Amino acid sequence: MRVEPGEIEAALLSEPEIRAAAVVVDGDRLVGYVVTTEAEPAVDWRARLRATLPDHMIPSAWVTLEELPLTSNGKLDRKALPAPDPAAGADGFRVPPRDPVEGRVAAIWEELFDVPMVGVFDDFFDLGGHSLLALRLAVRIRQEFGRELPVATVLASPTVAGLADVLRRPEDLGEQRVVTLNADGDRIPIVLVHALGGQVFRYHPMARRLGPDQPVYAIAASGLAPGEDPHTTMADMVEDYVDRLRAVRPSGPYVLGGFCIGGNIAMEMARRLRALGEDVPLLVLFYSDADEPVITSSLEDDASLMTHALAGGPLETDGAEFAGLGPEEMLVAVIAAAGRERRLAPDTADVEQARRFLRVFRANAHAVGRYRHEPYDGDVALFAPAGDRPDLGWNGVVKGNLAIEAIPGERVVILFEPLVAEAAAKLRSWIDHGVTGH
Repeated sequence: MRVEPGEIEAALLSEPEIRAAAVVVDGDRLVGYVVTTEAEPAVDWRARLRATLPDHMIPSAWVTLEELPLTSNGKLDRKALPAPDPAAGADGFRVPPRDPVEGRVAAIWEELFDVPMVGVFDDFFDLGGHSLLALRLAVRIRQEFGRELPVATVLASPTVAGLADVLRRPEDLGEQRVVTLNADGDRIPIVLVHALGGQVFRYHPMARRLGPDQPVYAIAASGLAPGEDPHTTMADMVEDYVDRLRAVRPSGPYVLGGFCIGGNIAMEMARRLRALGEDVPLLVLFYSDADEPVITSSLEDDASLMTHALAGGPLETDGAEFAGLGPEEMLVAVIAAAGRERRLAPDTADVEQARRFLRVFRANAHAVGRYRHEPYDGDVALFAPAGDRPDLGWNGVVKGNLAIEAIPGERVVILFEPLVAEAAAKLRSWIDHGVTGH
């Protein structure tokens, strides 16, 4: 992907705390060098840069200097720039654990990411975290602290310090159904509904790219927590999700959306909210099909269903490895295969945790697969794959304006870099200016 160090340097120099800056390419990473006006700056420059630059142009390592090294003719001496300290945090300063709880959490992170040291303000996602690692983190927290950590907690508290603060609370953590991805800003809040797996991790890049002034919430599925049952009908989902959303944001307007079946659920939530007198000016569908064939021939056998539910998609492992296994044995085998192929330890998810995810996956699939939409008279924006069926069947359902943005590539890539930056910009424009079309 294209990288312009000068563009990154200009963005850094627009920050009042930075007097001078340089950005260099070091192998497969970007390193930012800054001279600051403060002795110990506490600014997350990466968060600032994300407001204007795509993620692949955000330095992954930082070095703070008293002055930039210069050549005899006054130009930057790039050869004299020091290598980043591997013990430093992602912002150039590693803050070590300050109490035993932070120490124990930091030790788990060091194990997860296979790094020698983690600072208490290092970000889970900037270190390379993703949904499968979050599952393993939840297992390790249970083993170390004897507490059930809702996986969505990592989205709301993505640092060692944040998780330690959560674990210090004596009360039951509980499963977060409505996850706040960004609470700041006065724009119309965007509410994104889970896809088949029930988790909402895939919306994290979109929330970042929408900018710091855009409130973003995500709704996770019921049934992910121990002792909790998944919803089995669309009506139950909608009633529960609308109630939980209004407990967090009591009144609209709301922009609703979702990926895959999340878009189908979001449409029915929008219909319900509008019936209650709330304003839903826009519904956004990310590769959602009007007649979502959730359980297709590729997912009819247990092994395929388990790999999609637990590994996020097909595995390279020969299917013969699962032949002849009973459901419980197959569950263990799929967990082990996912661990190998995703470069994770075998305890990524224990059997009971995996069983819950599989049950949620099945319940979501059947609830949406049995549902048929009535006509919807609101405005809809659809991100769809370029191909022979650009409307994904929504022309027969949407009676308001339907805007279609064709996106090349696999379905899920729309939510990740580099396409998520373009999608976020388009979404902001639709919110600000409305949509046109059928």
